[in-house]
Amino acid sequence: MKPPRGILSSPLEAVKFQSFSPRGVIAQSNRLPWSGINRRRYIMKRTGLILFSILAVLGSFSFAHGQIPKEGAQSYLIGYSTTYKIVAMGQERFQMAYEVLGVIISDTSECILQNASLRCVGSFHAIKGAYDDDSGFCVCTRPDGDQIFTSYKSSGKLGGIGKGTVTYVGGTGKFTGIQGSGEFTRMTVRPSAEGTSQGYNRVKDQYKLP
Repeated sequence: MKPPRGILSSPLEAVKFQSFSPRGVIAQSNRLPWSGINRRRYIMKRTGLILFSILAVLGSFSFAHGQIPKEGAQSYLIGYSTTYKIVAMGQERFQMAYEVLGVIISDTSECILQNASLRCVGSFHAIKGAYDDDSGFCVCTRPDGDQIFTSYKSSGKLGGIGKGTVTYVGGTGKFTGIQGSGEFTRMTVRPSAEGTSQGYNRVKDQYKLP
């Protein structure tokens, strides 16, 4: 088995290549002092490792370059942390502007937002701890670098449950021209530090690509 041209740049690399090729495995086994049974086991083990490595590389290549469905329905979880600024208006109302950083995970690898990072900016006006005009925009960055843009609106109570809608407004790369929408439920938890807020969103949506 000859190495591909241009890959091996030194005698040491050539030796490594030969030792991990089928011919190299057999040649190496001939130099070792053992019985015929142990020699056959050695050849089978090393050859199996070579085949497994080749299949793993081909499988990861196929996954990375797999076709993304033109449309689909999906569900996922967004875990996030928020920093914010508040302008108080007396005791009962205030205006909040905030920035969200988070991650997106799903139970299935088919989700187009699986393992994406998230950054959002938004604002709302609260009266007696309730709000009905929360809105903002998000940039979701996938592991391959493509981005998906969304807008959202929600209503709810501070420190409790919020419900809203999400809309796909565009993207880059494979997701240019994406459209779709969905719904989400937001749950906040006790903050880990002053001036921050943490929580998670459960989202169900549908998308369609051009």
